[in-house]
Amino acid sequence: MLLAIIILSCLALFLVNLLTGFENISLLDFFYSKDETKRLIISYRLYKTLAVVFAGISLPVSGFLLQELFKNPLAEPSILGISSASALAVAFVVFLGIPQSFVHFWWLSGWTLIFSSFTGAFVISLLLLSLSKEIKEVSTFIIVGFLISSFCGAIISVLQFYSQSETLKQYVFWSFGSFEGLSEAQIVVYFTCVITGLFLAFLSVKKLIGFLLGEEYAKVLGVNIAKLKMLIILSVCLLTGSTTAMLGPIVFIGIIIPHFCRQIWNPASLWSQILLNIFSGIGFMLIVSLIMAHTQLPVNILSSVIGIPVILFMILKNKLKNSSY
Repeated sequence: MLLAIIILSCLALFLVNLLTGFENISLLDFFYSKDETKRLIISYRLYKTLAVVFAGISLPVSGFLLQELFKNPLAEPSILGISSASALAVAFVVFLGIPQSFVHFWWLSGWTLIFSSFTGAFVISLLLLSLSKEIKEVSTFIIVGFLISSFCGAIISVLQFYSQSETLKQYVFWSFGSFEGLSEAQIVVYFTCVITGLFLAFLSVKKLIGFLLGEEYAKVLGVNIAKLKMLIILSVCLLTGSTTAMLGPIVFIGIIIPHFCRQIWNPASLWSQILLNIFSGIGFMLIVSLIMAHTQLPVNILSSVIGIPVILFMILKNKLKNSSY
């Protein structure tokens, strides 16, 4: 029942996003208008809204999988440095001018950015996976993620310092996060990555149920732990990498939505939780998109304003819980 209400809300928000903006259009215009200007507005809003939906799927699922894998409620792509590593890889591509060489092949440019972003996320994810065997404390693991983010940020600053003004302007605008400006070919590329990442996430859920009962118990059930971890890492890298490449390094969504879902439906199974994360994430991002349309604020500012209090609340809650024992 709860999931059905959220899905219906998502459909309503999707329509509202399509029909509202600087120039409002009606549902009849969307299907029957022959006005070229309105058709351009409709295609622009459709691509933008689809990008919002893909981000709403990718970031919460990535956060949910990382939290279950590392058994850490604060694990999330931006907090662990995965988004920063993706942004660094994109920075190398942008400042070296690689996409400009494919200016007549937008689909190839999209794949170039996503491949670089995926590579950055994959390298750091493997590093985190190896460190997680040695670091058991939640706070220490989060500090490691912060150090990775800071290191990536420092290298990005060096690249910015030596870059040309026009390239620097483009990168800074991208780093704020935006759902706008994607072409039809880029939407297709983004969709392909999200569907593939989501498929890998669904493949990992059944095995993850056994893993959460303990690695030894999971082995008895026939779960290949190494294969499971690689499935999750590949899924997270595809979802986070494609979103970062196309929309910018959007922060904290991967912790806000999973935390919200656990609060409203705590005893739910992993299957129910991942579906709840998907549709809650879509609904949340569609609301953020509407706020952006009326305030012109970048998505990273809005996600930070909402996300930082949530993280502080979670840290304080964990402190109080531990001190009560």
